Amino acid sequence: MNVKGGTDSEWAFALFLDCLDKAGHNPNSDPGKGGFGHSVLRKMMLLTIEKINAFIKEIPNEENHGAGGLETRSLLNFAVTDGHSVVCTRYVSSTTDEAASLYFSSGTSWKQEGPTGNYKMERRDKGADIVLVASEPLTFERVPTNSTLTIHKQTVMIHPIIDEFQQPSPSYERSSKFAVSKGLEANAPGINKLNSAIEAIV
Repeated sequence: MNVKGGTDSEWAFALFLDCLDKAGHNPNSDPGKGGFGHSVLRKMMLLTIEKINAFIKEIPNEENHGAGGLETRSLLNFAVTDGHSVVCTRYVSSTTDEAASLYFSSGTSWKQEGPTGNYKMERRDKGADIVLVASEPLTFERVPTNSTLTIHKQTVMIHPIIDEFQQPSPSYERSSKFAVSKGLEANAPGINKLNSAIEAIV
């Protein structure tokens, strides 16, 4: 894998491609009519997160502690696609912290209401002709912390990421301080202007 940049996103994506390749799915080839498949994308994304967590565990303990210690919690919101399916993650390597915000909305049309620039998702049937994924709430549903959001054809699926950072109690309230300190938590619900927060339109 020839990574030319130095950002964490580039290295994480290279790791994802490496996982895909080692599982027998050449990322440089045409995956065919149906793509790699949403199950393959989701499994490789989960493996990528697992490997990142394993790398962090290899950091010697003396480097993790103290006032100048390394921050070992990771905020891992990713989105990958093969052109047919999309898999997004909302994840933090912590049992007590909230992940960076992630929302989605699905329906049959996304329409502007009046001259104010406000938009609304409309649903005429059970299909999801349009799926928007964003870091800001707009009119969206929140993706639970440590979950994957999978979009395949007209279906949206949410699966929990089951690992050591999963909280078994659905009523447990995580702290948003860590994500807020990184500028990665939505300011407040109810924002309904279409802006650069929209990161994926399917």
